[in-house]
Amino acid sequence: MTDRRYGPALLRAKESVARETWVLRYDFEMGSVALPGQFAMVHPGCDELFVLPRPLSILDAGDGWIDFLVKVAGRGSRALVEADLGSAVRILAPLGRGFDLDSLACETLILVAGGVGVVPLHLAARRLVERGRPARRAIFGARAPEDLPRQVWSDGRGGDWELWVQEGAEEGDLHPGLVTEGLERALVDAADATILACGPTAMMQAVVRIGRRTGNRVWLCLEEQMGCGAGVCRACVVDLSGDPGQRVTVCREGPVFESSEIRFLAEETPA
Repeated sequence: MTDRRYGPALLRAKESVARETWVLRYDFEMGSVALPGQFAMVHPGCDELFVLPRPLSILDAGDGWIDFLVKVAGRGSRALVEADLGSAVRILAPLGRGFDLDSLACETLILVAGGVGVVPLHLAARRLVERGRPARRAIFGARAPEDLPRQVWSDGRGGDWELWVQEGAEEGDLHPGLVTEGLERALVDAADATILACGPTAMMQAVVRIGRRTGNRVWLCLEEQMGCGAGVCRACVVDLSGDPGQRVTVCREGPVFESSEIRFLAEETPA
Protein backbone atom coordinates (compact mmCIF):
# COMPACT_ATOMS: atom_id res chain seq x y z
CA MET A 1 0.00 0.00 0.00
CA THR A 2 1.19 3.49 -0.80
CA ASP A 3 2.51 5.43 2.19
CA ARG A 4 0.33 8.36 3.19
CA ARG A 5 1.55 11.81 4.12
CA TYR A 6 -0.24 14.28 6.36
CA GLY A 7 0.66 17.80 7.27
CA PRO A 8 0.62 21.49 6.42
CA ALA A 9 1.19 22.52 2.82
CA LEU A 10 1.86 25.97 1.40
CA LEU A 11 0.19 27.26 -1.76
CA ARG A 12 3.01 27.94 -4.24
CA ALA A 13 1.18 28.61 -7.50
CA LYS A 14 -2.32 28.93 -8.88
CA GLU A 15 -3.57 29.33 -12.43
CA SER A 16 -7.03 29.89 -13.84
CA VAL A 17 -7.48 27.25 -16.55
CA ALA A 18 -11.22 27.38 -17.33
CA ARG A 19 -14.45 28.94 -16.11
CA GLU A 20 -14.36 28.93 -12.27
CA THR A 21 -11.60 26.31 -12.50
CA TRP A 22 -8.05 26.56 -11.16
CA VAL A 23 -4.91 24.48 -10.89
CA LEU A 24 -3.41 24.81 -7.41
CA ARG A 25 0.12 23.67 -6.55
CA TYR A 26 1.16 23.04 -2.96
CA ASP A 27 4.44 22.20 -1.34
CA PHE A 28 3.88 18.61 -0.25
CA GLU A 29 6.46 15.87 0.09
CA MET A 30 4.86 12.84 -1.48
CA GLY A 31 6.74 12.23 -4.72
CA SER A 32 5.10 10.79 -7.81
CA VAL A 33 3.62 7.81 -5.97
CA ALA A 34 -0.09 8.55 -6.40
CA LEU A 35 -2.12 6.24 -8.63
CA PRO A 36 -4.60 7.81 -11.05
CA GLY A 37 -7.89 8.00 -9.21
CA GLN A 38 -6.42 8.41 -5.74
CA PHE A 39 -7.32 11.59 -3.90
CA ALA A 40 -6.44 13.87 -1.00
CA MET A 41 -8.42 15.38 1.84
CA VAL A 42 -7.60 19.09 1.82
CA HIS A 43 -8.70 21.40 4.64
CA PRO A 44 -8.98 24.98 3.39
CA GLY A 45 -7.44 26.30 6.60
CA CYS A 46 -9.85 29.22 6.88
CA ASP A 47 -11.26 30.43 10.19
CA GLU A 48 -14.81 29.24 9.48
CA LEU A 49 -15.21 26.09 11.56
CA PHE A 50 -18.02 24.69 9.42
CA VAL A 51 -15.71 24.17 6.45
CA LEU A 52 -14.85 20.46 6.24
CA PRO A 53 -11.86 19.02 4.36
CA ARG A 54 -12.48 18.75 0.64
CA PRO A 55 -11.81 15.49 -1.26
CA LEU A 56 -9.73 16.44 -4.32
CA SER A 57 -8.52 14.02 -6.96
CA ILE A 58 -4.78 14.29 -7.53
CA LEU A 59 -3.93 15.94 -10.85
CA ASP A 60 -0.19 15.32 -10.59
CA ALA A 61 2.55 15.07 -7.99
CA GLY A 62 6.33 15.08 -7.87
CA ASP A 63 9.22 15.58 -5.47
CA GLY A 64 8.00 18.19 -3.01
CA TRP A 65 4.77 19.25 -4.77
CA ILE A 66 1.22 18.19 -5.52
CA ASP A 67 -1.32 19.65 -7.99
CA PHE A 68 -5.11 19.78 -7.82
CA LEU A 69 -7.73 20.94 -10.32
CA VAL A 70 -10.41 22.82 -8.36
CA LYS A 71 -13.76 23.93 -9.75
CA VAL A 72 -15.55 26.39 -7.49
CA ALA A 73 -18.73 24.81 -6.15
CA GLY A 74 -19.16 26.29 -2.69
CA ARG A 75 -17.48 28.01 0.25
CA GLY A 76 -14.72 25.48 0.74
CA SER A 77 -13.57 25.34 -2.87
CA ARG A 78 -13.81 29.12 -3.16
CA ALA A 79 -11.66 29.51 -0.05
CA LEU A 80 -9.03 27.32 -1.71
CA VAL A 81 -8.86 29.23 -4.99
CA GLU A 82 -9.03 32.67 -3.39
CA ALA A 83 -6.26 31.98 -0.87
CA ASP A 84 -3.06 34.03 -1.15
CA LEU A 85 0.17 32.43 -2.29
CA GLY A 86 2.04 31.19 0.74
CA SER A 87 -1.11 30.42 2.71
CA ALA A 88 -1.34 27.02 4.37
CA VAL A 89 -3.77 24.12 4.16
CA ARG A 90 -3.57 20.63 5.61
CA ILE A 91 -3.36 17.68 3.25
CA LEU A 92 -3.77 13.94 3.78
CA ALA A 93 -2.74 11.95 0.71
CA PRO A 94 -2.80 9.68 -1.19
CA LEU A 95 -6.08 8.02 -0.26
CA GLY A 96 -8.28 5.33 -1.78
CA ARG A 97 -7.88 2.76 -4.52
CA GLY A 98 -6.79 4.11 -7.89
CA PHE A 99 -6.61 2.63 -11.38
CA ASP A 100 -4.13 -0.28 -11.39
CA LEU A 101 -2.45 0.36 -14.74
CA ASP A 102 -0.14 -2.64 -14.23
CA SER A 103 -3.08 -5.05 -14.19
CA LEU A 104 -4.41 -3.38 -17.35
CA ALA A 105 -1.07 -3.47 -19.16
CA CYS A 106 -2.18 -5.92 -21.85
CA GLU A 107 -5.54 -4.30 -22.53
CA THR A 108 -6.59 -1.71 -25.09
CA LEU A 109 -7.85 1.28 -23.10
CA ILE A 110 -10.36 4.01 -23.89
CA LEU A 111 -10.57 6.89 -21.41
CA VAL A 112 -13.86 8.80 -21.01
CA ALA A 113 -14.07 11.90 -18.81
CA GLY A 114 -16.66 14.55 -18.08
CA GLY A 115 -16.13 17.84 -16.26
CA VAL A 116 -13.65 17.66 -13.37
CA GLY A 117 -13.67 13.90 -13.89
CA VAL A 118 -10.86 14.59 -16.33
CA VAL A 119 -8.38 14.77 -13.41
CA PRO A 120 -7.81 11.06 -12.65
CA LEU A 121 -8.04 10.07 -16.30
CA HIS A 122 -5.61 12.75 -17.35
CA LEU A 123 -3.12 11.39 -14.81
CA ALA A 124 -3.82 7.89 -16.19
CA ALA A 125 -3.18 9.17 -19.71
CA ARG A 126 0.13 10.70 -18.62
CA ARG A 127 1.26 7.51 -16.92
CA LEU A 128 0.34 5.44 -19.97
CA VAL A 129 2.32 7.76 -22.25
CA GLU A 130 5.31 7.49 -19.91
CA ARG A 131 5.07 3.69 -20.18
CA GLY A 132 5.08 3.88 -23.96
CA ARG A 133 1.55 2.54 -24.38
CA PRO A 134 -0.88 5.46 -24.74
CA ALA A 135 -4.63 4.92 -24.53
CA ARG A 136 -6.33 3.98 -27.80
CA ARG A 137 -8.64 6.98 -27.40
CA ALA A 138 -9.07 9.67 -24.75
CA ILE A 139 -12.41 11.48 -24.81
CA PHE A 140 -13.26 14.52 -22.70
CA GLY A 141 -16.52 16.44 -22.52
CA ALA A 142 -17.77 19.62 -20.89
CA ARG A 143 -20.82 21.82 -21.16
CA ALA A 144 -19.11 24.59 -23.17
CA PRO A 145 -15.66 25.46 -24.59
CA GLU A 146 -14.92 27.79 -21.67
CA ASP A 147 -15.21 24.79 -19.32
CA LEU A 148 -12.35 22.92 -21.02
CA PRO A 149 -9.03 23.32 -19.12
CA ARG A 150 -6.98 22.87 -22.27
CA GLN A 151 -3.64 24.06 -20.92
CA VAL A 152 -3.70 21.34 -18.29
CA TRP A 153 -2.73 18.81 -20.95
CA SER A 154 -1.15 21.16 -23.51
CA ASP A 155 2.34 19.88 -22.70
CA GLY A 156 1.43 16.64 -24.46
CA ARG A 157 2.17 14.33 -21.54
CA GLY A 158 -1.46 13.35 -21.46
CA GLY A 159 -1.63 12.49 -25.14
CA ASP A 160 -4.30 13.76 -27.53
CA TRP A 161 -7.83 14.28 -26.23
CA GLU A 162 -10.98 14.23 -28.32
CA LEU A 163 -13.07 17.15 -27.06
CA TRP A 164 -16.88 17.18 -26.90
CA VAL A 165 -19.11 20.05 -25.78
CA GLN A 166 -22.88 20.31 -25.41
CA GLU A 167 -23.01 23.90 -26.62
CA GLY A 168 -20.80 26.27 -28.59
CA ALA A 169 -18.91 23.75 -30.72
CA GLU A 170 -18.03 26.24 -33.44
CA GLU A 171 -14.28 25.75 -33.04
CA GLY A 172 -12.82 23.24 -35.48
CA ASP A 173 -11.40 20.78 -32.95
CA LEU A 174 -14.61 20.44 -30.91
CA HIS A 175 -17.32 17.83 -31.40
CA PRO A 176 -20.93 18.79 -30.63
CA GLY A 177 -22.68 16.40 -28.28
CA LEU A 178 -21.98 14.06 -25.40
CA VAL A 179 -18.83 12.08 -24.66
CA THR A 180 -20.86 8.88 -24.93
CA GLU A 181 -21.25 9.60 -28.64
CA GLY A 182 -17.48 9.68 -28.91
CA LEU A 183 -17.28 6.41 -26.98
CA GLU A 184 -19.72 4.71 -29.33
CA ARG A 185 -17.56 5.76 -32.28
CA ALA A 186 -14.35 4.66 -30.59
CA LEU A 187 -15.71 1.17 -29.89
CA VAL A 188 -16.30 0.62 -33.60
CA ASP A 189 -12.52 0.44 -34.10
CA ALA A 190 -11.69 -1.05 -30.69
CA ALA A 191 -14.42 -3.56 -29.95
CA ASP A 192 -12.38 -5.36 -27.26
CA ALA A 193 -11.30 -2.22 -25.37
CA THR A 194 -11.54 -1.72 -21.63
CA ILE A 195 -13.13 1.60 -20.66
CA LEU A 196 -11.95 3.84 -17.81
CA ALA A 197 -14.47 6.54 -16.91
CA CYS A 198 -14.93 9.41 -14.48
CA GLY A 199 -17.46 12.23 -14.48
CA PRO A 200 -21.03 13.08 -13.52
CA THR A 201 -23.14 10.13 -12.39
CA ALA A 202 -25.49 10.29 -15.39
CA MET A 203 -22.54 10.18 -17.76
CA MET A 204 -20.97 7.17 -16.03
CA GLN A 205 -24.31 5.35 -15.92
CA ALA A 206 -24.57 5.84 -19.69
CA VAL A 207 -21.02 4.50 -20.11
CA VAL A 208 -21.92 1.42 -18.05
CA ARG A 209 -25.01 0.80 -20.18
CA ILE A 210 -22.89 1.01 -23.33
CA GLY A 211 -20.32 -1.37 -21.87
CA ARG A 212 -22.97 -3.91 -20.96
CA ARG A 213 -24.54 -3.74 -24.39
CA THR A 214 -21.22 -4.14 -26.20
CA GLY A 215 -19.56 -6.52 -23.72
CA ASN A 216 -16.73 -4.16 -22.76
CA ARG A 217 -15.27 -4.03 -19.26
CA VAL A 218 -15.78 -0.69 -17.53
CA TRP A 219 -13.79 0.74 -14.62
CA LEU A 220 -15.30 3.75 -12.83
CA CYS A 221 -13.77 6.40 -10.63
CA LEU A 222 -16.75 7.54 -8.54
CA GLU A 223 -17.34 11.13 -7.48
CA GLU A 224 -19.09 11.17 -4.11
CA GLN A 225 -19.53 13.55 -1.20
CA MET A 226 -17.10 12.61 1.59
CA GLY A 227 -16.74 13.77 5.17
CA CYS A 228 -13.68 11.99 6.52
CA GLY A 229 -11.91 10.23 3.64
CA ALA A 230 -11.19 7.24 5.89
CA GLY A 231 -14.36 5.16 5.77
CA VAL A 232 -15.53 6.23 9.23
CA CYS A 233 -18.40 8.66 8.62
CA ARG A 234 -20.08 6.38 6.04
CA ALA A 235 -21.22 9.35 3.97
CA CYS A 236 -20.07 7.81 0.68
CA VAL A 237 -21.34 4.23 0.81
CA VAL A 238 -22.37 2.24 -2.27
CA ASP A 239 -24.00 -1.18 -2.54
CA LEU A 240 -22.04 -4.16 -3.81
CA SER A 241 -23.60 -6.03 -6.71
CA GLY A 242 -23.87 -9.43 -5.03
CA ASP A 243 -25.66 -8.76 -1.75
CA PRO A 244 -28.08 -5.79 -1.53
CA GLY A 245 -27.23 -5.45 2.17
CA GLN A 246 -23.47 -5.35 1.69
CA ARG A 247 -22.06 -1.84 1.36
CA VAL A 248 -18.60 -0.34 0.99
CA THR A 249 -17.26 3.19 1.21
CA VAL A 250 -16.08 5.00 -1.89
CA CYS A 251 -13.27 6.73 0.01
CA ARG A 252 -11.71 3.53 1.35
CA GLU A 253 -12.62 0.63 -0.93
CA GLY A 254 -12.79 2.97 -3.95
CA PRO A 255 -13.09 5.41 -5.54
CA VAL A 256 -12.15 3.08 -8.42
CA PHE A 257 -14.43 0.07 -8.96
CA GLU A 258 -15.08 -2.26 -11.85
CA SER A 259 -18.69 -1.57 -12.79
CA SER A 260 -19.68 -5.20 -12.14
CA GLU A 261 -18.59 -4.87 -8.49
CA ILE A 262 -21.21 -2.31 -7.47
CA ARG A 263 -24.89 -1.48 -7.88
CA PHE A 264 -24.41 1.68 -9.87
CA LEU A 265 -27.29 2.09 -12.29
CA ALA A 266 -30.49 3.58 -10.91
CA GLU A 267 -32.53 0.51 -11.80
CA GLU A 268 -30.18 -1.67 -9.72
CA THR A 269 -30.57 0.28 -6.50
CA PRO A 270 -32.73 -1.55 -3.93
CA ALA A 271 -35.87 0.31 -2.86
